[in-house]
Amino acid sequence: MAKEEDIREFAPTYESLAALYEAIQSIGPTLDLEETLEQTIQAAVDLLEAEWGFIVWEPEEGTAVRACAVLSPEDIDDPALKLVLCATQAQTGTTPTSRPYIVSPLWSPEEAICALYADRAPDQEPFSKSELKLLEAFTQQANIAIQNAHTFYVAASDEAEFGSMIAHDLRLPITSMRGYSDMLLKEAVGPLTDMQRQFLSVVHANTYYLETLTYNLSDIAKIDHDRMPLNPVEVNLKETIDEVLSKLGPKIEEKEQALEIDLPALPHVTADKARLAQVLRTLIENAHLYTPSEGKITVTAKEQDGFVRLTVIDTGIGISLEDQQSHLFGKFFRADHTMVQEHRGGGNNLYVAKRLVELMGGQMDAESELDKGSTFWFTLPVAASENGQS
Repeated sequence: MAKEEDIREFAPTYESLAALYEAIQSIGPTLDLEETLEQTIQAAVDLLEAEWGFIVWEPEEGTAVRACAVLSPEDIDDPALKLVLCATQAQTGTTPTSRPYIVSPLWSPEEAICALYADRAPDQEPFSKSELKLLEAFTQQANIAIQNAHTFYVAASDEAEFGSMIAHDLRLPITSMRGYSDMLLKEAVGPLTDMQRQFLSVVHANTYYLETLTYNLSDIAKIDHDRMPLNPVEVNLKETIDEVLSKLGPKIEEKEQALEIDLPALPHVTADKARLAQVLRTLIENAHLYTPSEGKITVTAKEQDGFVRLTVIDTGIGISLEDQQSHLFGKFFRADHTMVQEHRGGGNNLYVAKRLVELMGGQMDAESELDKGSTFWFTLPVAASENGQS
């Protein structure tokens, strides 16, 4: 039987679980591999209250320090590197210079060595068994973020093929995870503690993010290979907007944003109704996410030269001129702004929306001013039917 002090040492406290939750939350909002590694080592150093740390990656071409917290790569000595490269499991110990250290392997592609190292000054306490368990729990989540980022790094050269593969392979497990987390949150199998509900809410939100990401990648694959199936029919634009707002409206109200809908009598348009709803949802949801509380979102439309032009205007963070000229509507683009980075995403929604509009016979563009707001608009052809008035 384990000794009482050993049990206490392994038992997580509320404070340690809260710190673990905060550390996990700080990684993964980006799909950039280098940024993910930087976030991982900084979060680990903060979680363990270490003095500094680094991540080393050793593929076939040789050892490379990929990320550091506090120190720089040239400050890392050979003994520390050897400890990292020899670690086959999470462990603690003391370096030859009497520094308490902790090390853990990380996920890496093609069996390359990847590991995390952190240590403290010689006069500080050694890392405990409880801290080792915390690091193991942390690295399980970090490995998922690193693997995702690496997969996107590899996929950048052939997004279409990757999109088809990932959509097919991930859709079923993602749906399963979302369904089970839904059931647990509804307490269908028993009551939850506040912390369990908090953790499950994170799982549920992340499965929704992965589901959206998977569908976007699938869309990119179909669009880029000219295989996007569309069903163009006469669509009542106002009814479609109402359907989208029935889901987004409560979120807009919760954020205390003003929503103004200015729609005159409009002719029907020719469009794939489901894809039109997807485009509208992208533009209105972006306006909602990137507009501060008590900001304003305006949706308006007008008939113009055989097309209906719909415009979404917000008083949000705006987009820099450089990003507008170089990156807007590109694949995997996310603006370098705090409010953008707070929300996970693959940076493909606008690319997909613009290409869908073009495939339906219209155009999309935007105007924006940093810190003042954005205006996104798109056009769709008026339906040919003579009785297409709404």
